[in-house]
Amino acid sequence: MKELNYGKVFMLLAGLSLATLGVYRVVSLRTDTFYDFLLWNFFLAWIPFLFSSAAYMLDKRKVGGLLLLPLGIAWLLFFPNAPYLMTDLLHLTARKSIYIVGGEVQSRFWYDLVTLLLFTWSGWLTGFFSLYQFQNVICRKSNLVFSWIFVFAACALGGYGVLLGRVYRLNSWDVLTDRHQLYQLVEDSLNRQSLFFSLFVAVVLLVIYTTLYFLLNGLGSGGSRRAYARGGKS
Repeated sequence: MKELNYGKVFMLLAGLSLATLGVYRVVSLRTDTFYDFLLWNFFLAWIPFLFSSAAYMLDKRKVGGLLLLPLGIAWLLFFPNAPYLMTDLLHLTARKSIYIVGGEVQSRFWYDLVTLLLFTWSGWLTGFFSLYQFQNVICRKSNLVFSWIFVFAACALGGYGVLLGRVYRLNSWDVLTDRHQLYQLVEDSLNRQSLFFSLFVAVVLLVIYTTLYFLLNGLGSGGSRRAYARGGKS
């Protein structure tokens, strides 16, 4: 498994985020500020990357081993905020009367659609890089197979977290501040429709993440064999 250049990844994500915010600023000045809530959701999507970066750097320097578990738990609580951004596309339907007037699609629909897609892409990419960092940590601590088991579990819990956030309006911090509500929501969400939705989102996350993984690792270009030949981990 290929190591990340943290500086380059951070600059990429920071540049993409600034571009996303810039596009939103231009669009909001031309239309309205209805989508201001995206700024908060986008901030929440960055939090798991901060946790994973801390764990990644600590493990790489072989310090702070006792902090990896709490960082991992915190990361897992906030990770669903990244894929959650996709569900904000719902508001395009809710505002249909503004976008379609007299049977014609207004130009602001395209402005808002592109803005929402850009926020979604930026948030997902940030979340997936955070997952890659934690998979790298798990791989160094154990092996590649176990790291993929972690990925499957993270995507499954991420899909369930999106369900709790969008359908049941649960926030990441409610796990710590309102456990009674959490237990009630978990009980209410244990039905066939909710489980199918969670599984569907989990599969989508896994498909996209796997694509990113193989792009980062050279699509099987032989790097792993060279690593094993040197006696290192892949």
